[in-house]
Amino acid sequence: MGLESIRRLQERGRGTATDAEFRRVVRLQVYLPLGIGAVLLAAGIGAGLLTAGTGGATTRGMADVSLILLLMPLIILGLIALAGMAVVAFGIAKLIGWLPPRARKVERVAARIAHQSEAVAGRVTQAVVAPKSVWAAARAAIASLLGRR
Repeated sequence: MGLESIRRLQERGRGTATDAEFRRVVRLQVYLPLGIGAVLLAAGIGAGLLTAGTGGATTRGMADVSLILLLMPLIILGLIALAGMAVVAFGIAKLIGWLPPRARKVERVAARIAHQSEAVAGRVTQAVVAPKSVWAAARAAIASLLGRR
C-alpha cells in the first residue's frame, strides 16, 4: 500500500495524453471565458469612450466610464445577494407549507406523552400518598378513641 502511493506521486513523463487533455480542458474552461470577458470589457470601455460626448473622449465621459467600472462589482454582489434572498424566501415558503402537518403530528405525540407521564406520576404518588393517608387516618382514629386531640 505504501509503495503504490509513492509511485502515484512520482513525476510522470511529460506529454502524455492525460496532460494534453488536462491542458485542453483548462484552456476551454479557464482561459477562454477570461479572454472573452476581457475583450467584452475592453469593447465596452471603448464604446463608452467613443459615445461619451460629441467631442469623443472627454473628461466627463471618462468619469462616467470609471464610475460604471467602479460600481460594477457592487452591482454583481447585489445581484448575488438578491438571488440568495430569493432562494431563502423560496425555502421559507416551502417550509411554511411543509411544517403545519408535521407540527400537528408532533403536537399529538407531545399530548400523548404528557398524558402518559401524568398517569405514571399519579400511580407513583398514589403508592406513597395512600399508605401515609391510611396511617394518618388510623392515628386520628386512635387519638379520637383515646380522647386526644
